[in-house]
Amino acid sequence: MSLTHLSAGAASAVPAPARVDVARTWLLRSPLAAGGDTAADVLVLDLEDGLPAGRKAEGRERARRAAEASPAWLRISAAGTRDGEADLALCQELGDRLAGVVLAMCAGPADVAHVAASLPTGIPIVAMIESAAALLSAPAIAAHPATRRLAFGTGDFRRDTGMSAERIALAWPRAQLVVASAAAGIPGPIDGPCGQIEQAQDAAEHAAAMGFTGTLALRDAAIPGAHAGFTPTAAEVEAARAALAAVPDGPVDGSYAPTLARARALVSRAEALATL
Repeated sequence: MSLTHLSAGAASAVPAPARVDVARTWLLRSPLAAGGDTAADVLVLDLEDGLPAGRKAEGRERARRAAEASPAWLRISAAGTRDGEADLALCQELGDRLAGVVLAMCAGPADVAHVAASLPTGIPIVAMIESAAALLSAPAIAAHPATRRLAFGTGDFRRDTGMSAERIALAWPRAQLVVASAAAGIPGPIDGPCGQIEQAQDAAEHAAAMGFTGTLALRDAAIPGAHAGFTPTAAEVEAARAALAAVPDGPVDGSYAPTLARARALVSRAEALATL
């Protein structure tokens, strides 16, 4: 399926809240980097890992200036830390120029509550699960009213747990985030950075098969592949619509209703993505 992507900050046919729910690609960019358009669904200015320790204040100032031109998403440092509180102060200053927050190193629902209490009402929060303890708290984090989506911080999670990057090693934590999101009634989670540019589509297809609906990205060049991996193909949409239009000519079994439900969900997602 061919989709048209708007540059970050441009007006979208999808209302902002819905855009958060369906966005496939979340590009993390340092505020110190040169600006410019991106094909990513969401551009996030990274105040955490995107800034060296000695340039945090400079990075926040650059993010503040960027938000003057267009409402900005910010990735902020862990709640309760010195940098996290300074990042929150910037979020408060931005007011309606803040589009949303990606909360790094979220440890539990109390972190979400702390950040939400410091933000303008209704600002969406994407909570990053980056440790073993956070994974065990994922159901409660996902269930917090201010949490819009979960994201998997694979690098820090692997550092914390000693797990390798092999897909079989990360299958269980990925499944936990998918189940936690579904149980909380929020969209499927956002996977860790999609890796090498030439592997972006394969990584996205694997994440989508696990139940993820988006990915973090570190390079603009990875966006087309990631979009392809998370977007239903024309053939898949056609098959889903055919299944919905078919009229059974005899008895059906217990797989019929779930099959139709999956087909409806696929068509609905394809239609939403086509408006991004």
